[in-house]
Amino acid sequence: MNAKNIRQLEQEARVSIDSLAANQLTAEQLAALEARLLNDPEFRAVYVEQVDLEAELENLLQESPVGTSPARPQVSIGWGISLAIALSLLVAVGLLNLFWLNAWRKDQPNGPMLDFAESQLLGQHPVAIVLQTSEDALGQSSLKVGDRVKPGALRLNRGQLRLEFLSGVRVQLEAPGEIHLLSDHEATLVNGRASVVTPPDTRSFSLNGPIATIASGSSEFVCQVNAKDVEIGVRRGDVMASLLGPSGDTLRSEPVAANQLARFDHVELTVVEHDFSDEDRVDVLPVDQQSLSPNAQYAAAVAEDEPLVYWRFEDGDMTGDQVRNHMSDDYLGVIHGPHDGSLRMQQGCLHFSESPQSRYFGGSQPLEDLNQGEFTIEFWVRAERMHWGTFLGLLPTDQADAKRQTHLCVLEYANQTNVVHRPATIRMLYRYPPDTYEGGINLFSAESCAPGMWTHVAAVKRTDGIYLYCNGKLQFILDLLQLDDPRDYEVVLGQLDAVRTRRQFHGEIDEVAIYKKALSPEKIRRHYELIAGPPQT
Repeated sequence: MNAKNIRQLEQEARVSIDSLAANQLTAEQLAALEARLLNDPEFRAVYVEQVDLEAELENLLQESPVGTSPARPQVSIGWGISLAIALSLLVAVGLLNLFWLNAWRKDQPNGPMLDFAESQLLGQHPVAIVLQTSEDALGQSSLKVGDRVKPGALRLNRGQLRLEFLSGVRVQLEAPGEIHLLSDHEATLVNGRASVVTPPDTRSFSLNGPIATIASGSSEFVCQVNAKDVEIGVRRGDVMASLLGPSGDTLRSEPVAANQLARFDHVELTVVEHDFSDEDRVDVLPVDQQSLSPNAQYAAAVAEDEPLVYWRFEDGDMTGDQVRNHMSDDYLGVIHGPHDGSLRMQQGCLHFSESPQSRYFGGSQPLEDLNQGEFTIEFWVRAERMHWGTFLGLLPTDQADAKRQTHLCVLEYANQTNVVHRPATIRMLYRYPPDTYEGGINLFSAESCAPGMWTHVAAVKRTDGIYLYCNGKLQFILDLLQLDDPRDYEVVLGQLDAVRTRRQFHGEIDEVAIYKKALSPEKIRRHYELIAGPPQT
């Protein structure tokens, strides 16, 4: 297909999408659109691509509601556009059922715990990660904990399954149930019960069904779909429950606030007050509170390799705001920031949560001559949710701009780079010279750092390049790196630098070790396996 035909199809798809969003399609026109999507694969591919772009733009541009809404506010234009985009995606995914979804259902009458049928459209990116299941072994299931999930249909035959979308929204599905994943900010609950928690920075998340549930900002709600009715119970925050007509027009929209229940019996949509008991509530955040529990053998192996710094965050390690370095009386750890609980030692690790003020963990003195040769940074980390946050940075002590500091090396939880890289990966950035904001070498891990799961990270700078190990798996870039650097470097954990509150990390960090040498792959693998165990064959 030539460029002229592509442009023509894009224009036709754009007109169809805009008409659908503006509720300007008659029943006959909608039927004609569905027929063309079914019979014209080239138009279908362009249409789905345009819908995806529209959804991404809407997600970027939509502003969160401010203030407290009245009991029955009018539906804004933004809500209407979101609903139209949701319906467009539903049409596209619904048509896919004709090709692969129905066969998937018929072929698995008595399948394993869960089944997943991935969308067959080319160019789809992952939209979520599997966080947790109610069974340790998934048997013959196509998904396992830590897997990245692309758009598709997921059926849960027994137990519970927790997903986290790239937008940070967490969903728990209870069996029996079926959910269709459309994008990182949209899904459709076909049947069953789903609990949803949206973080404060959520611009829009839609859980579609017989009625569409749209959340902006922080909220927690449960949606249950069965043959008789649909119920939406809101535990926290506010959502919008909207009943859509067959042509995509909004027949009725109702705001549903905390401690309210919306019920749709396929005839009428009603909202009533409801007292949710503790037994009714399913809180899907956090995944668990399990500490790392490193053993004595692990600590001995790290100490044997003689790091300059070894912060373990064990009971008794903290005096005031200072944390013991297990290798010497120098380079103590120091907690910086307000005493608001956003940075604290808890259960043998360092816990970070969001704060409007600068809060970070650093050293009592700079690291001297660290970049004069090879070095290694090693730690264990567990993110609470998918977001962009800084684990650790090395910053020159002689900063030219006190309000915007530069780095030699940054290790981050990189979640919003899925256009080029996989979601929820670990990023290593090495810049030299370290007094610039541009250039340098970027390296991303092959594995995801799944929220709720402890991940071992080792970043090595050698004379021939940089090396990044994530749970023992190696990614590297070969490049001749300039040495002979006499600068002193400050260590900052938990946010981008010692000044700004940007890229605050949410989660736990433990067993931080910094070496003035390059650890060998064998030693890094040994450290990892002393806690995680040997690889399964």
